[in-house]
This record gives sequence, structure tokens and C-alpha cells, in this order.
Amino acid sequence: MTKLHEILAVDGDLQEAAKKIQAETINTFTKKVEHFVGMSKTLHMFDEGRRQEEAGLAELKPLVTTVQDKLNYTWEHIIRHFDVLAQKEATNQTANAFVEVEGEHVLKSCPATLLLGLENRLLQMRKVYETIPTLNPTLEWIQDDSQFVGAWRTKNSDIKHRTEKTVTYAVMAQATKEHAAQIDKVSKDIPVGEYHTNYFSGMITPAKKSGWLHRIDILIQAVKKARQKANEAEVVKIDIGQDIFNFIHEAD
Repeated sequence: MTKLHEILAVDGDLQEAAKKIQAETINTFTKKVEHFVGMSKTLHMFDEGRRQEEAGLAELKPLVTTVQDKLNYTWEHIIRHFDVLAQKEATNQTANAFVEVEGEHVLKSCPATLLLGLENRLLQMRKVYETIPTLNPTLEWIQDDSQFVGAWRTKNSDIKHRTEKTVTYAVMAQATKEHAAQIDKVSKDIPVGEYHTNYFSGMITPAKKSGWLHRIDILIQAVKKARQKANEAEVVKIDIGQDIFNFIHEAD
């Protein structure tokens, strides 16, 4: 059986690692939003004889990752930290309480000291979710798992003309006996093709983000109530990190 001193030896390191990964995730969500955006731009020439130009002017920016991928990576560290935290606190306390939401026991037999620490850490985790970037509501999106599970693409292409200038000559004034005709260059932009641009996104809908935040808030309130009931325990094996992740993402 694991001894308390073994848990204490790694708790500080796991807590520090969890803080760093949360800070890095927030930085990615706020300052590296381009990681969640991709695009494919192709040129379609009207003139069959100029089709060779299409490939040279195509553009592709693949998705780097998705919100779900980033959260999964973050939660790998958070879950380990939450589990060690739970085991350390459970060893110091025997009194416990259930975290209950609408009659459902989300977390079972949680010591009071664990509930206090968990409440603070859930508040920290909420800050991560507050920074999640969401889909541009001005575009119509459809799910597209061809690159990543949870990815999206625009339903309709953004179409813009490719034009080229042509020059013609126009007679501005007819010739007379005394003066030659006045001729001017006339420049026109003539459509020669279309750019079809499709956008990709690894972001989530505003509704899903709101749902996650709402469930975190419910859980925080439930933890507060359970902390008030709880009271003592030896090293007790208790894993909670995965249960917390499952609850937050239950509606996915």
C-alpha cells in the first residue's frame, strides 16, 4: 500500500506542473488562436487553356490542433494532480461527504480538506474554460472530422474573382482637318477566374462553451455544500480527476 510520505513527495511537483500547463493552455487559447484555424484556397480558371495556373496559386493552411485536443492534453496533467491531492487529503481525514448534484452523487466520500482544495482548483480550471475561443457566429459551420475529431469547416465557400487588367484604345475626339484624332488608353479589370476559400476551425460553439462553464459552476457550488458536511481518514486510494473531466464533458 502507498505510504503518505510517497504522496507528499510528489504532490508539490504535480501541483507546479498543473499550474504551468494551465498557464500554457490559457496562453494558447488567447494568444495562439491561429492554431485552431485552417483554410483551403483554390483557384478555378474560366479559360481551359490556363488551368495550369490553378495549382501554383492554391493555398492550404492545415489545422494545428483543436480545443478538445488541447483540453485532453491539459487534463492529463490535471487529473494526475487531482488524484494525488485526493489521496493525500483522504489520508488526513476520515470524515467525508458526497458531492451531490440534483440527487446524483458526482463524487463519493470526499474529505473536507479535499473539498476545500478542490473548490479552489476548480475555480482555477474555470479560468481555462473562460479563455476557450469559439466559432465565428457570422459564418455557417458544419462538423468535419476529416482532419480532427471536433473540427469544423464553413458550409459555403467564400468566392472572390481573380481579375486581370486589359488595355484597349478609345477615340476620345474624331480627327479634323486641323487636328489628328485623340486616342486614349482604357484599362479594365476583367474576371478570369474565381478563388474559392473554405475555412476550417478547431474551436467550439459558444453554446458548448457556455454549457461547460455552467456545469463547472454547478460543481463548484456542490463542492461548497459538501465541504460544509464533511469531517476525517489512512493512505486511502481515491481517484477523482477522470470523474471531474467526465462530468464537465458529459453533454458532449
